[in-house]
Amino acid sequence: METEEEKKELEPKPPEPPHARLIMSPKALVVKSNKLVEARQRLSIQEQRLILLLISKIRPEDVNFLWYKFQIMDLAKFLGLEKSKRIYIDVRKAVRKLMKRIITIDRKVRDIDLHWIEGAEYGDKGSIKICINQVLKPYLLNLRAHFTKYYIGYVVHLRSTYSIRIYELLKRFENLGETTFEVDRLKHILGVDKDEYKLYGHFKNKVVLVAQKELKEKTDIAFTFEETKEGKKVAAIRFVIKKNDPKQKFLALPDPPAFVCEEPIKPQKHQAKEEPRPRSAEPPPELPEENGDTEENFTRLVTLLPEKFREMKSLQKVIQRALREYGYDFVARNINYTNVKSNAVKPGSNPGRQGNYGAYLSKALVGDFGLSFQENEDLKATEKALADRRREEEEGKKREEAKRQAKEAENRAKAETILQALSETELTELRKQAVERLPPDLQKSKFSSMMVKMEMQKIVLERIAAKPPAPKEPVSE
Repeated sequence: METEEEKKELEPKPPEPPHARLIMSPKALVVKSNKLVEARQRLSIQEQRLILLLISKIRPEDVNFLWYKFQIMDLAKFLGLEKSKRIYIDVRKAVRKLMKRIITIDRKVRDIDLHWIEGAEYGDKGSIKICINQVLKPYLLNLRAHFTKYYIGYVVHLRSTYSIRIYELLKRFENLGETTFEVDRLKHILGVDKDEYKLYGHFKNKVVLVAQKELKEKTDIAFTFEETKEGKKVAAIRFVIKKNDPKQKFLALPDPPAFVCEEPIKPQKHQAKEEPRPRSAEPPPELPEENGDTEENFTRLVTLLPEKFREMKSLQKVIQRALREYGYDFVARNINYTNVKSNAVKPGSNPGRQGNYGAYLSKALVGDFGLSFQENEDLKATEKALADRRREEEEGKKREEAKRQAKEAENRAKAETILQALSETELTELRKQAVERLPPDLQKSKFSSMMVKMEMQKIVLERIAAKPPAPKEPVSE
């Protein structure tokens, strides 16, 4: 007869719950421009999860960021705060921390610092609405080239924020199968401060090896790495990327509850009734002055137009409106794109056809076609600069080698002159010293006479270098 305890042991046990409960589809895609993937940022795990959740809600047809509305209790579960005794306070604190975080995007001329979040609004029914910073539009919306995408389900369970960032960087180069980062550059991208992980061994153990283990266990890619040294210092890491079949499948995660999308920067209807006077639409997000809606930037943009189009009022209005909404850099790259591609500027295979410059520019602005064009141009410029630098380095090495050989020839000639002036006794003594300096196995080789002569020349040159300069004779008055 089986005991009660044995029966209980034989009973099928309920499946263990997933290691984290998500409030979104694990197959939701995160799509970022490569510039954003390689931007310097430092976020906590909670902050990473929150921004990834928001990015995964972006739809391919969106031309503006939307307000995304969640129930605070659902968001708390996603952020791992469901056991908190102050859920509403802690969720708000987590959102505020993310609003303060800075992301630094490297650009050709100068970098730009941005905040991730434009605003958060808290409802009276336990809800929260969050909107991404509109200045990030070129890096998250309507991406047609130079972007990285992955399923959010692969990264939300990673325990290290560095693992998430390394996953993104390696997904960026997954098709190539490998990529190399200088250690200092990798630390910069990951947001590692200068006083952190000063020793490479600490950085390797706490960041690289942790990411290697986590990616192997939980994501669709894995990697090995090789270290490149300059002297004794590890200067770069070569990552070899391969596809992976993780042990933990995210497909078993629960389906998400509904969330609400609302158009951004529009006044609510009930707010309009409460206000004693009509309210205009809220202003667009404030851009940095050097990139914003200034008279100087407008003039610079008009100057970029082909000369025959600069006085057209319709084009000026298009530029003014786009500058106000998107900023100088966004408009400039699309003007440059139109200048190269439009048939109105450079007739193509049909010279008799008159192109519409204004229509072409408007389409470019809507789709931000200039982004991929600019990235390609930047890539060409970078490759050319790299090739030029390598060529200069090679030429510099050749010049240094030529100088070294010329100096050696000069020294040999000087030593030979001195040797010819020595007596037979001095030569015999010098030859004896030279032989003693040779390794025993070379003293009797067929090249010994030549090597002895070279050693004699070295001894002579060493004596010249060690000899103090003769004192100058006093000049008689």
